[in-house]
Amino acid sequence: MKKSALIIGLGLSLFFFVSCNKKDTSTPVTTTPAVSDYFPMAVGDYWVYQQTQYDSSGNIIPQTWKNDSVVVKNDTVFNNKTYHILMDYNCLGMTTYSAEYYRDSSDCIVNEHGEVIFSIKTPGIIYTDILSSDTIAYVNYSYNGSSTNITVPAGTFTCVDFKGEVYRKVDNFNTAYLVHKYNYANIGTVKKMKLFVASLIRIDFDLLSYHIQ
Repeated sequence: MKKSALIIGLGLSLFFFVSCNKKDTSTPVTTTPAVSDYFPMAVGDYWVYQQTQYDSSGNIIPQTWKNDSVVVKNDTVFNNKTYHILMDYNCLGMTTYSAEYYRDSSDCIVNEHGEVIFSIKTPGIIYTDILSSDTIAYVNYSYNGSSTNITVPAGTFTCVDFKGEVYRKVDNFNTAYLVHKYNYANIGTVKKMKLFVASLIRIDFDLLSYHIQ
């Protein structure tokens, strides 16, 4: 099926006790966050984003779109698997909504096609997305294990970064164009980017407000 060219912490505790006649060092305790902490999908959760469009040189392209909003609706079942339905309203000024279907699979968020759309499971390349049967472009999605401070209208957050490197056939797959999805624990996506492969127009979605159950 031909795809659209629109692309879309660790806690360490060490306790050391010294007394006059005994020394005891406990074993370090490491906890790995669950992907669901950074991508909540309870029914009724919602996020509102400011949309900003940039040309290939990074200049803002004026537009009159209203804010984009994403709402978690009820669940549904495909192929005996339960997915959360996320309704996206006014994305890129569209007058109709779109439905996205996501689930947690082995601590990765995947869509109904099995494509990984978010993961903080293991640093490094997590998923490669081939765009169209003749490969007009491909995207390497990765997580580097570090945190980044991101400032959006809703505030400043220390986020994990799920990064996409877009390589195009027209560039002989030699140039990487970056898109990011920045998520914060118990809030979700704070900032995300989408890219038009042909024109390199980029859309940034910056969090304005949210409600998490």
